[in-house]
Parts: sequence; C-alpha cells; structure tokens
Amino acid sequence: MYVELALPIPMGTLFTYALPEAFSFCQPGMLALVPVGRSQRVGVVWRILEEPAWTQGTIRPIHDILTPEPLFDADLLYLLDWMSRYYLKPLGQVVAAAMPAHLRFEPHHRAIWLARIGSIKPEWEPLVALLEKQKSLTLTTLKRHLGAQDLEKNLRVLEKQGILRLETQYRPKYPHETSTQPWSLSSAVDIEEEPAKELNPEQRMCVDYLTAALNTGSSRPFLLEGVTGSGKTEVYFRMVETCLILGRQVLLLVPEIGLTPQLVHRYLARFKTDLAIFHSGMSSRQRFEAWQRLRSGQARVVIGARSAIFAPFIDLGLIVVDEEHDPSYKQEGGIPYHGRDMAVVRGHKAGALVILGSATPSMESLHNANQGRFIHLKLNTRATGAPLPTIRTIHLGREENQRTGARSKHPLISLPLERALRQTLDKGLQGLLFLNRRGWAPSLLCHRCGHAVMCPNCSVTLTYHDKKSQLICHYCDHRQPPMDVCPDCGQLSLFFFGPGTEQLEKETRDCFPTARIARIDRDSVVSKEVDLEKTLSAFRDGDLDILVGTQMTAKGHHFPRLALVGVVLAESGLWQPDFRAAERTCQLLTQVAGRAGREDNAGEVWIQTFDPGHYALKAVVHNDNTGFVRHEMALRQETGYPPFQRLALLRFSSLIQEQGERYCRVLAENLPVSPVATLLGPAPSPLFKLRNRYRWQVLIKENPGEKLHGFLGHLLKTAETLASNAIRIDLDVDPHSFL
Repeated sequence: MYVELALPIPMGTLFTYALPEAFSFCQPGMLALVPVGRSQRVGVVWRILEEPAWTQGTIRPIHDILTPEPLFDADLLYLLDWMSRYYLKPLGQVVAAAMPAHLRFEPHHRAIWLARIGSIKPEWEPLVALLEKQKSLTLTTLKRHLGAQDLEKNLRVLEKQGILRLETQYRPKYPHETSTQPWSLSSAVDIEEEPAKELNPEQRMCVDYLTAALNTGSSRPFLLEGVTGSGKTEVYFRMVETCLILGRQVLLLVPEIGLTPQLVHRYLARFKTDLAIFHSGMSSRQRFEAWQRLRSGQARVVIGARSAIFAPFIDLGLIVVDEEHDPSYKQEGGIPYHGRDMAVVRGHKAGALVILGSATPSMESLHNANQGRFIHLKLNTRATGAPLPTIRTIHLGREENQRTGARSKHPLISLPLERALRQTLDKGLQGLLFLNRRGWAPSLLCHRCGHAVMCPNCSVTLTYHDKKSQLICHYCDHRQPPMDVCPDCGQLSLFFFGPGTEQLEKETRDCFPTARIARIDRDSVVSKEVDLEKTLSAFRDGDLDILVGTQMTAKGHHFPRLALVGVVLAESGLWQPDFRAAERTCQLLTQVAGRAGREDNAGEVWIQTFDPGHYALKAVVHNDNTGFVRHEMALRQETGYPPFQRLALLRFSSLIQEQGERYCRVLAENLPVSPVATLLGPAPSPLFKLRNRYRWQVLIKENPGEKLHGFLGHLLKTAETLASNAIRIDLDVDPHSFL
C-alpha cells in the first residue's frame, strides 16, 4: 500500500510514500512523519493507494503516524483541495495555513545510553558519565548541564561507537487530553438570560423560508439583505435554535475579532449550548482546546473570524456569514482566500444551509442572486419599528460651515455638526464621531518646498502619533521621532497635514470639555489604552457621551441611546485607486449611519464632505442602496470589472530595484497572448515599495464570455520560469487590494 501526502513546502504536488503494514490503520486526514531528503517532515495523509502514482525511483516508507484519528475529515480535505486548485497555490501550503500552529508536531531529541565501548576521550567523559547515570536524557537537558558547544557533534561520534543511541520523537505541543474550556457553560454564569424576541412579519417570513430550506437540505445559499437594525441577528439565532434541535453544528462568522465578544455575549445570554471561539487573538492553548471540543462534538456552535472556516465539525448544519460584504473576509498575503466564498464551498459539500447577511451586500453576492445562484431575502424595516435616521451632508468647502474661534486653524468639526452634537448631549443622548484614519495626522509636510516625510522602507508618508510622539509607518511599523527642520530644503517649515482620530479626540474634548469621551481605534486597543469590550459596553450602557472611532465602531454594534453620528471626512475612502472605492464608501457610511436611532430616540447623521454630489454619498443620504447598486452595476458592466468579468493580479517584487526592472522587461516580452484575457502591465504597483521590496504587477482581466482559470496556470508557470531566486512572485485570484 502507498500514501500520498501534502507537505508544507512550496511545491505544487503530492508526495508518494510506501505504507508499512504496521500502519495499515492509516486514514486520509491523519498526520504522518516522513523522510524528506536528510530531514523529517510532518505531512497530511491525502489518499491511500494500492499502486503508487509516482514510479520514478525508490519510494521511501513513512516513519510514523502521529495522530490516532484524522485531524481533517473528508469535507475539510475537499475544501483545502478546492482552495489549492482555485487559488493556484501548492496544496501543502494551503494545508499549513489551515492547520493551526498548536496542531503541528515538534521534534524532541533524546540520547539513550547503551554501554561503555572502547576508549573514551577525556573531553567526552562528562557527557558519558551523565548519560551512564541517567540512562536517557533529552538534548535540551544535556545542553542545560553541559552547554551547547560541540554537544551535537560529540553525540553523533558516540553514537557511531555504539555508546549511545539518538532518537527523535514528534509530539504535539499540548496533550490531547487537555480539558480546560475557555468558552463553555461556565462563561454564561454572570450573563443575564435573554429570551427570544418577537418576530415581525418580515422576519417571520425569512425564518419560515430558511427553516424549510434547512429541513429539506437545500444547497442554494441565501442572501439576507436587511437594513441596519432590521433584526438579522434574531433571524440567525432562530436558525441556530432550529439547527441545534436537529442535532447539528453551527458556524457563525464575523469579519473582525472586535465583533466576536458582542456576538458571544448575545449568544450566551440566549443559549446554554457549549460554544467554541476561533480567532487570531486567542492563545494557542485556547485554539487547541476549541479544536478538540469541536472534533469530539462537545461544542455545538463556533463563533469566529475568517480562519474559523477551517474548524472541524462532525455534522455541520448551518453557516452564517455576517456582514458578508466586509473586505476583512479576504485574506491578504499567504493563501489569498475569501472567507465568504469558502463558506459557500464548505456549506455545499457538507449539506449545510448557508446564510450571507448584510445591510449592504457586495456586488458579487447581489449578482449571484440576480443569476439565481443565491436566494435573495429582504428585511426592509427596523425590527423595533424605529425609522431609519435622517441623513444630511455638510459641504466643507463653504465658509458658513466653518467653525470660528476653534483652537485649530482648520477644525475637523464643522459648525453645523458641533451645534447638532451639542443639542444631542443637552438631551442626555449620545454621539459618535467617525473618522477612518488613525493617528494624529497622516503626513508631515513642508509648506515651502512641498516635501513629505516618507517611510524609508515603504512608498508612504509616515503618520504622526501624538500619544507616542512618533512618526510611524502603518505598513512596516518603522518609527522615528518627528523633526523640526525639513530634510529637503532645511527650513523650519514642517507642519502636520490631514486629520486622524487622535486629533479628532483632542478637538472633541476641547469643544465639549464636560462630556465623557472615549476613542476606539487599532492604536488605542492594541496599546491597551482602552479595553475594547469594556469601552463598547460602557457606551452601550450610557456611561460615555461621545465615542470617537474608526471602522471598529461602525459594524454590528447596537447602542440604544446613540442619537447622532457625525462622519468627519467622507472622501477618505473614495480617494483609493480601487474600482470598489465607491462601493466600500457607500457600505461603510451606511453601516456607521445605521448605528443611530435604533430604539426610542430618533437618529440623525451628519456627513462632512467636499463632494456632496458624489453618487455614493447621495445614495447614503437617501437610504437608496438599490439605486446605488443599479448605478454601480452599470459602470462595472461597461468597464468589464467584477462581478461581470473576473480579475487576477500577478505581483512580483525584489529587494534591488534594478533586478525587478530587468525582470519586468523580460516578462513583458514573454507574456502569453490569449483570447481568454486582457493583460495590463507589467507596471509599478501603486504602493511601489513595501517593507524594502520594490513591487510591480500585471492585472489580468477576463474577456467577455471566456473562462480565466486555465490561462492563469499557464501565465503563472511562465512568470515563475523566467524569474530568478531574487524575484518573489505571487498570484492573487479575485483580488480585493490593488495597492
């Protein structure tokens, strides 16, 4: 018998090994220890064969089976194989990305005493005496007693003399019998029980439709489009309840870690079924325990971010992708998979009901619904009966809107927004100021020569952070103190240009000195300046008056007393070199606007902008997502962009600019020509230098009526064949970032 293994090495093939009779219990999905050259590697058994698929040369046997049962079931193996073929990535690398670090086995080296044979050099005597006494010691213990110098060389010599034997065992980082449960019934002890909410007619219709699909095993995903506050979460929970009654498991995906605690709290207040959490903010031990409880069937529900799509299930019955439009579901770098799309693939294979929920669905999902691939359900009214907020724009180019008497020459809060926020606070209600740009200012400029202080490693300006008194690159984390003298012209003429959340927080405190104010952005959370969960809870409970924040405050949160939302600069997202810029701006502003007036208090939203006539902003003001979609779809179809024609992006980079330029010329001369696709480039990437690597890209556009995938494999092979070791190549299928 033979096995084919996926090994975590950058080669697009499975590896064939002989299967000794002692390992006849081997099954696909188990981990095996195999020889690779002079070393040993851990791989995943992919399939078992009676005859080898590879016949050129000697086939070596596997050394050991490391797990008593498969870590990956047939559904998960199918998903990983699908990802490898779709994203054109080596299967071993896809498996390595999906397999959490705590499930990888680590080598443990040990020296075992045999007998004193022949003469022993004096310098070996301490080692020999210690082993003779203890009989067996790990390499780590020997290094602690004797030091590392020449130790491994001496051990190999003594092994050749027959004095000792060296063994290597591969062990999991944590033993499989670990029983600690970081998220279980005990987590819900202090959480007040929350009964099911009464459904309105729209919610009832959706629940009935979804329940029928769950009971009949429908394979078509559902797109649940509901205005902000329409009660999509209650629909999700009704389906979770039905799925649990059927004895099946549930996966609830959220786009960001920051949304996980709120959903966990609501889940624990509603259900008493054991819960597992999956996201990158957890410790390795917590992820390991969650994995173990899922595989055993002890945990019935998983709540997690993108990577939770790789969690193991015994009988997966329901997958919910909340905020399905969110770009955070797309992995950038490594294996560039999209969590939403992989949820559809996994749900189809597992026979699970898939619900994609959003107030502003992606163009791709809406197109799939229009083509009949998805079933489109809608919730057009808020669950509480509250009206949608009134939304107005403030033209920042008009002098009458500028606030006079402010400490700043260019105040971020306009006069109409200040007045509206003051009236809101006077009523005892809350306000949220939204600016999707962290730090104090995004650049340090010279007003004489126009020089901008750039990151030495990346083609971006350094952002000034007042709390740290540093200029910081948001890509490579380079840090340096701000200077007073322009490095280009030598004049004392530098000034901070552009808004950031730190600056907005300072201005808000100056404008409203008695208000209770907090700022939530990545900096304040990572630095522990604020506790994200506690701050959100304080705002929810009315213990704060104003919340200043980035997109972390815009999604999925329910603040009962929030009456006013102020968008400080609507254009920040529209300026990106991305055909999805208008879509993302409309989605983000609709989401943050939807935080206002969700219960008894009428909501109002003020959007500060230099371009109130932009079609994306007009759609937000009039709550007209349907009109925006119609306009945007027409533009996409006319210009040949997704969802009508697929894209791929071939990126390549080098540490030395001249080497990259040379490869760029060679590639341009050898790019394959095909009726399947139109190639644009190679050309420098908009973010030309990133982490000291110079970058270029080729945009591949699928031609109308063609299928792109076969051509991509040919293109990738051509690019890799022409590249030297100095060139790093990456292909992104269905890219979401073009920087």
